[in-house]
Amino acid sequence: MNHEDPIIDPLLEELLGQQQMPDLTARVVQAHQQRQAAKQSPKQNGQAKAPLSIAVSTATQTTSPETPSVESQSTSGVAATDAPTKRSGEFKRRLKRQRFFTAISSLSLSLCLLVMLGGVAYYTYQRFLPGQGIPLAADGNQKPSSGARDHEVKPDVDPQLADHNVPSNEAIVRNGSSVDDLVSPETVASNDAPSSGMSPAVGGMQNGGEIESVDQVAIADKSAPSYVKPRMWDSLRLDDRDVISEIDNAIANAWKSENVKPSPAATDNEFCRRTYLQLLGRIPTVEEIESYAKHRSKDKRTWLVDEILGNEKYKQEFASFWSARFANILVGRAGGMSDDSPIDRSALEGYLATAFEKNKPYNLLVKELITATGTTSPGSESFNPATNFLVSMVDGDAKLATAKTCSTFLGQQLQCAECHNHPTTGWNQDQFWSMNAFFRQTKLAKDRDSGKLAILDRDFVKNQASDAGEVYYEQPNGLVKVAYPQFVDGTKIPASGKVAEVDRRQELAQLIVNSDDFPKATVNRMWQHFFGVGFTQPVDDMGPHNPASHPELLDNLAVHFAESGFDMKRLMRWIVLSEPYALSSRQIDDNLADDPDAGQQLFARYYARQMEAEQLFHSLQMLAKNPGRGSAIIASSDERHTWLGQVNQKMGDDEDSETSTLDGGVTQSLLMMNGGLMRQATDAQAAVLKNVIASNMSPSDKVEHLFLAALSRRPTKKELNAISEILKSRSSEAAALQDIWWALLNSNEFILDH
Repeated sequence: MNHEDPIIDPLLEELLGQQQMPDLTARVVQAHQQRQAAKQSPKQNGQAKAPLSIAVSTATQTTSPETPSVESQSTSGVAATDAPTKRSGEFKRRLKRQRFFTAISSLSLSLCLLVMLGGVAYYTYQRFLPGQGIPLAADGNQKPSSGARDHEVKPDVDPQLADHNVPSNEAIVRNGSSVDDLVSPETVASNDAPSSGMSPAVGGMQNGGEIESVDQVAIADKSAPSYVKPRMWDSLRLDDRDVISEIDNAIANAWKSENVKPSPAATDNEFCRRTYLQLLGRIPTVEEIESYAKHRSKDKRTWLVDEILGNEKYKQEFASFWSARFANILVGRAGGMSDDSPIDRSALEGYLATAFEKNKPYNLLVKELITATGTTSPGSESFNPATNFLVSMVDGDAKLATAKTCSTFLGQQLQCAECHNHPTTGWNQDQFWSMNAFFRQTKLAKDRDSGKLAILDRDFVKNQASDAGEVYYEQPNGLVKVAYPQFVDGTKIPASGKVAEVDRRQELAQLIVNSDDFPKATVNRMWQHFFGVGFTQPVDDMGPHNPASHPELLDNLAVHFAESGFDMKRLMRWIVLSEPYALSSRQIDDNLADDPDAGQQLFARYYARQMEAEQLFHSLQMLAKNPGRGSAIIASSDERHTWLGQVNQKMGDDEDSETSTLDGGVTQSLLMMNGGLMRQATDAQAAVLKNVIASNMSPSDKVEHLFLAALSRRPTKKELNAISEILKSRSSEAAALQDIWWALLNSNEFILDH
């Protein structure tokens, strides 16, 4: 430095010389006076005036240790400027030390400035360069709000649960209650503070933030205006026979086009067995088989189907099976089976059973599942069993809820488009994240009394400059883009994230049931249930990349289903009474081209396949606990859950997939031969076996009864002769019959749906 500071220099000198701290106020006044004097008289006595710093330095040297007055310092300073100052060696050394420390201070300050500039440069890079938060491109005509920043671009602690974007005093009305009435003061305070990182013990959930606890979680009032109006479908003008004929003609045309011939018709016993399996989830009893065989109606198949779908004695059993079937579709077979699962499977199945028992229109059921709010805990004031569909999938940024909703209700697999545009399906990232935006008002809370989770609707506003709840996502090239709620067909809704202005899930539910894909996906899934193969494989991956085997039939059935008022029982009746459903499962030379494994499903025969886990359980339990003629056979849901929990488990991946031990391997064989359920069915006190052993029937009649009970057919002459020889060689008929019964239930024929 080329100049000396009139304040700092003397201070350093006196500090280094261990002198008393100078009076800086006096020196500032002195320096000011000297500057004013210099302006008025540039030269005194023909000499240039000494620099101000030298004057102050001289004054410092001549000042006593005691604090001098301002006037005395000023006088001595002026006097010092009249004569050259003779600096002592000690003063020079002090001055050198002063300059050395000044240089060190300057260097330190420079380093600090460099660090600060580096931090500013890094912050600017993170904030403004591609992929770091501020969108450089917005989709559509809407632009991101000023100053908007997507906190979800970074590894997300869990903004959905912690909900730091919502003011703590925000009033969210649900049945007249606000969050302020429900949330504890500690929880309210935590909404404005950084997340504590608590992770509640909820199976399968990845909650980085603390879930608020509430005393009573009220079900939200859907008070927001509706922007998507319900679609008005025409009434179905065709009767059931016309629709069934349409199915038969479409399938027959495909046979003709592919030059194949159908297999012969199934026998009465085969048709009876598969129909009970598909509609009630179990094989028929001997009494039911004989009743069907003796029926003299011109069209006994129609009578049987109407009996199962319409008779009061089957209503609860029908509802129980289909509730389990659809619970598998919604949450998987393993969903709700473990103690730490947030899903109450019994409550979900009970809710679905009521819907199927009343034959609730399927579109209304789906709307309830998508828009549900409340707690999953039975007995709670705000208990809503429909919340069990989404409760395990809306944590974090609801990506799993987005993918599951699209695949289940629209037959579209969008999950791959989360990270990149799909190369074959045509789905892109913007479609995925635009669908994801519909779920961003959905939050989780925990009921204090039960500890169960609940679903709430909360405002989703990214910043105070705008009400738009935009979602940001990063493309593979690092560019960050913004998405607003937009359905897969391009239909948009207002962008506001405030629940009182736009209820996004309500709009999404209406968009789904209005869509042409909704009835099409439902028909495809139901067709797959009855035939083992859908019009597309898999059934939840429809689109141009995966064309349907019978596109016109699929489209027509979808329209008929919608026009019927989304009547599930009526759809089942159409499929079960069609000609391809009544064909034998035996393949003939003329339909070898019908190969669903090769993607060529022509339905020229009934495709034999292994029973589903629920069908196997219901059948074995019925054989063990058959209550007798004319009584309903209701499978125990608790026992079913226990058994299914042993054979199914979650994989723990991003797609919520599962694995099952019922895969035809060694584990399945051991389970069938030695499992507890098989022991119940083959025990000497089991219902069917006990009644046969105690009856007055002849040995051959007893064997015939066991064949009908297990395989829904009578034994062949060869089988009957072989078994008669076994009975003659055994000293105990009861023990021999028990062995025969065990062999029948462990045969491949028993476990097949054929």
